[in-house]
Amino acid sequence: MKQAGRQSKSVAVRKRPGAGRPAASEVAGRVEHLLDTATEVFLEHGYGNTNISEIAQRAGASKRTIYARYPTKAALFTAIVTRKTGKLQESYAETLVPGKPLGKVLEGFGIQLLRAMSQEELRALNRVSVAESQKFPQLASKFWEVGPKRSMLMLRDYLAVHPEFKGGQPEHAAEMFLSLCCGLTVVRAQLQKSRRMPEETIRFYVMEAVRIFLSAYSRSAPARPSRAARQSQEAPPNRPSRGDPS
Repeated sequence: MKQAGRQSKSVAVRKRPGAGRPAASEVAGRVEHLLDTATEVFLEHGYGNTNISEIAQRAGASKRTIYARYPTKAALFTAIVTRKTGKLQESYAETLVPGKPLGKVLEGFGIQLLRAMSQEELRALNRVSVAESQKFPQLASKFWEVGPKRSMLMLRDYLAVHPEFKGGQPEHAAEMFLSLCCGLTVVRAQLQKSRRMPEETIRFYVMEAVRIFLSAYSRSAPARPSRAARQSQEAPPNRPSRGDPS
């Protein structure tokens, strides 16, 4: 009898197949689907005109479920931006490897940056943040914090310990490099929705940015010629006079 009682007790506490919490992979898949759906709605309507009810309906989820994970609409939008920029920053981490020549590292960093800036979804999220910044200034602030600023800080920390880097302001130097890469070509692409940056254009701008940056911040950069030497190099050749037979 005691053995039978123990068996019945063990049966009673045994969980039914499929009962309990969903697997982590299933939860991750649901979150990805929700963020994909929310991204579509935000880009269609803008931040101000988007409502959680539509996102829930399209995603096949309840508003309660969404609010349990993202308490506010701003938190949901921030999660979208963080996911998008996080993938870029993961690639940065693989590029910012100690021991490599600074120029090669900067080249890889800059190419990844401009490739990301040419992706329509990231550009569209940036446009939404800028367009809604007057009514919802926290959006632009969050976009800056999780996107450009975090990328700049990653480069700052790398420069600060690289033996080729010279100068006591690695944060300022990182800002300068990002500015050199993301110049008017990025602004133009941002304003013209249909414009794409070809790979050769990306590489050209990045290589020029690296060259200019290294001339100012690299210990291994060639010495700058004297003023007199620069003037002689830059001066145009002398034009012969009319009476000169040459």
